[in-house]
Amino acid sequence: MSEDYSYFQDKEFLSSLAAYERMRSNGEPIELEPEMLTDIAEYYAMNQRMDEADRCIEYAISFYPDSVDPQIFLARQQMFYGNQEEAWRICNAITDQSDREVIFLQSELYMYFNESQKAFDLMLENYKKADEEDAPEFLYDCICQCKDYGFGDKAMEWVNMLRNDYPDYIDAIALQAEIHNYRREYRQTITLLTENIELMPYCIHAWLQLAEAYMWLEEYDEAMEASEYALAIDSDNAEAIFMHANILLDTEHLDEAHEYYTRFLRYFPYDERANYFDAECLFDNKQYEEAIARYERLLSLPGYAMKGYALSYIAYCHAQLGHDEQALHYRQQAEKERTNNLHELFPDLYSAEDYRNTLLNNLPSPEDSTNELPF
Repeated sequence: MSEDYSYFQDKEFLSSLAAYERMRSNGEPIELEPEMLTDIAEYYAMNQRMDEADRCIEYAISFYPDSVDPQIFLARQQMFYGNQEEAWRICNAITDQSDREVIFLQSELYMYFNESQKAFDLMLENYKKADEEDAPEFLYDCICQCKDYGFGDKAMEWVNMLRNDYPDYIDAIALQAEIHNYRREYRQTITLLTENIELMPYCIHAWLQLAEAYMWLEEYDEAMEASEYALAIDSDNAEAIFMHANILLDTEHLDEAHEYYTRFLRYFPYDERANYFDAECLFDNKQYEEAIARYERLLSLPGYAMKGYALSYIAYCHAQLGHDEQALHYRQQAEKERTNNLHELFPDLYSAEDYRNTLLNNLPSPEDSTNELPF
């Protein structure tokens, strides 16, 4: 899981979030640092509440116009919009260009806009200049950024360098396991962690990487045991709850899986993956009314790409519940989408040939494409 869910469950963060929301609702005065306000904006963005994220960062900028964190948020926002020039303009306008987070912003912009070697050079240069006390954490974060942007080979190269340069930096072991999992080297994850788990028996990150490796290898008893260890360390850890739910779903323990997805969604109600998997769980368990609610939640998420499939499933659920008018309505809505799975759910009404023809009819025309043909 790429998101840092655990931070947003921290009591200090939740207390600050509650204070900010009281201020928004009734004008109660608050004093929050710009870093915390930026974290609140990040939380809203992660939960698909972009209008609230924008309001929060505007509030932070109005009180702290020269603060680094809100400026970084704005630069990354422009980056995700594809506005390279504006993202760099905001980045370069930050007063302290040597700030650690500004360096990571610069490297992220290089990666995002396809100049990865500049990012690697910048990171390595600053790692070599870092104080002995700060260097391992700095390189750790560099490795995470490389992995997040798909540079698995570079991440593995540097995690080996981190372990060689700082053999007592135990956190690097779980990070290496995460990179092995990213590279689908699940046996290597298991070997690495089982040989070293006694060095970090209370490291949730390590137990979750072990659970993930076992799950992908379909060794579910071992996966379940590893996720249970993580939950024993912290029963409210969102990543552990989500992992446990996924294992339960894979092993068709649908009622229990739904229970754990529900727990996760109390913290992060708009998480796309959790809503999708819980919808799948409810659908497979023939809990059609509850499944409809989950699919409708997915449809409400900005930019959700699988609308045709969600509409198809909603139509099927209504059909199973005897809601003929609603089923017809959602089938017609699904038909309008570029892709759907009506042919699988309603084989008597839609043939696979119809589906193939729909796909062909929805292919972009040469006039609509800005890309040159590869031949």
